[in-house]
Amino acid sequence: MKFTLIIKKKRTFKYILKKGRYVINKNITVHVCNIKKNRVINFFAVCVSKKNGNSVQRNKLKRWGREAYKLEEDKLKKGYNILIIYKKTTTIKNLDFNVIHNEIINSFKELNLYEN
Repeated sequence: MKFTLIIKKKRTFKYILKKGRYVINKNITVHVCNIKKNRVINFFAVCVSKKNGNSVQRNKLKRWGREAYKLEEDKLKKGYNILIIYKKTTTIKNLDFNVIHNEIINSFKELNLYEN
């Protein structure tokens, strides 16, 4: 990811969940919050609960989320914290990468994250 850093601090997660805008889809929820200082890059994270399956399944969901973001990264505006949270009912058996990718694209469109 060229213009993106990973969110690692718990206080950043809490800030995004408290102050940010969000869109709820069938399998994911996307939270977005403006960055106050740095307007050149985005910060990004994917969250998957233990209720989504074993570690192999959770890691696969995270990889799908990161890959879908990576494909859309060049088209997005800079200066945002982006957090993708999978719903607890989401499992690999029900989906594939294309479903997740389309939901992320639709969420980014609703949140007006694409450059004109």
